[in-house]
Amino acid sequence: MRNYIIYIFLLLSFTACNDKLTLAPAVSLPTEDALTSIAGVKAGISGMYAGMRSVNYYGRNFLVIPEIAADNVYLSATNSNRFGSSFRITWLTADADITSFWNQAYTVILRANNIINNVPLLKDGTEKEKNDALGQALFVRALVHFDLLRTFSQPYAIAGGSAMGIPYMTKFEVGSPARNTQDEVYTQLIKDLTQAKSLLAKDAANPYNANAYAASALLARVYLYKGDNANAVTEASTVISAGSYTIVAASDLPDFYNVSGTKEEIFTLKVLAVETLGSDDVGKIYLKPGYGDIRVSPDLVKLFDTNDARYQSFIKPFTGSAKEYENEKYYGQDGIFGLYSPKILRISEQYLIRAEANAKLGNYAVALQDLNAIRANRTQANLVNIPDADVLANVLLERRKEMMFEGHRYFDLLRNKLDIVRNFCGDPLELNTPSCTYAATSPTVIPPIPQREIDVNKSIVQNKGY
Repeated sequence: MRNYIIYIFLLLSFTACNDKLTLAPAVSLPTEDALTSIAGVKAGISGMYAGMRSVNYYGRNFLVIPEIAADNVYLSATNSNRFGSSFRITWLTADADITSFWNQAYTVILRANNIINNVPLLKDGTEKEKNDALGQALFVRALVHFDLLRTFSQPYAIAGGSAMGIPYMTKFEVGSPARNTQDEVYTQLIKDLTQAKSLLAKDAANPYNANAYAASALLARVYLYKGDNANAVTEASTVISAGSYTIVAASDLPDFYNVSGTKEEIFTLKVLAVETLGSDDVGKIYLKPGYGDIRVSPDLVKLFDTNDARYQSFIKPFTGSAKEYENEKYYGQDGIFGLYSPKILRISEQYLIRAEANAKLGNYAVALQDLNAIRANRTQANLVNIPDADVLANVLLERRKEMMFEGHRYFDLLRNKLDIVRNFCGDPLELNTPSCTYAATSPTVIPPIPQREIDVNKSIVQNKGY
């Protein structure tokens, strides 16, 4: 039987993922024609990144779902009928958003694998060009598999390494791949990123293509999720100590998310003005004019000192509803309302990763140093005389504020075995939900494997509760 992953992505690899994009030849031509030269491979890299810009992935949905499923935001009672199942955490096996993300993620993986498997066959190109192409594709393959893992599998801290992960695809062929265990997935993730780091240049000048620092930064995130705190500290320190990146200053925050190429950014998925998704640009799900469906929860608002630069820059009264608050991180880029180039890896997160990992290792003083490095750039006083037992909670609170609306909150709660608790719940302003609290250990806080995959691939086991 032809596996659905393989069938749909062999098809999609040769067709457009979004009709607003001008796709590279590697996306529209058969692999044997498109990837036989270094020029074709470079075009294939462009196609790989183009796939990541889909509305079903980093173009919007993968930034929104981990926020709407958590406690930073809520879905307005008056809405455009988007993200309802994610807000209610009532996914069905045929959920359109979940299925589309699964499909798009494996499409990007296919494009990365085509590059990885064809670079060694090239007859032209310098060694540096080939290493760069291979390193970028390995980085993307790891990133996308990691995004799939944390979406479709319970966190490592809850389920353990022998639990079901996702199929880790290193090549595409007719067959029925089973789900790899979490340990198997993490082993391959680390292998891919370690190889990518060895191949890529330490080039901090261009955040739009993966470089060696991006590989280290993603490794730090991967190790943190796995609970390997010592290695998380090591990789985050590699990036921080390089001195190539700088925490964005408070004075630059208001426009930070609407410009790109700053010293804060380690890896940014560049979106050009001609690549706008129109009404589906991420800012428009938060703001009016636009859908304006998603509002900032008072649960988050009340955590801020109102002098905090993040509060002053990004949390404003909602247009047309003064009792509510809106997220203004993504008001627009290049004069296009709601357009955003996702800052997937940035230096502030590396400080937070190192702080969290050190707090979990019992290195409380150095954890606070990293926390205060962030706070100094957010018009916040240093934290001093914090009891050791309270350091981790302070790190996670600072992470919530710094990374809000960037697609981390749901994952941060679950991987720390913290329940999703919505205190602003049942208010007439928000869409009604079946519960106000969702246990981190509940199997159904994890979305189902799409039913279409289950139907055609008998080796894929469904998640519990579906």
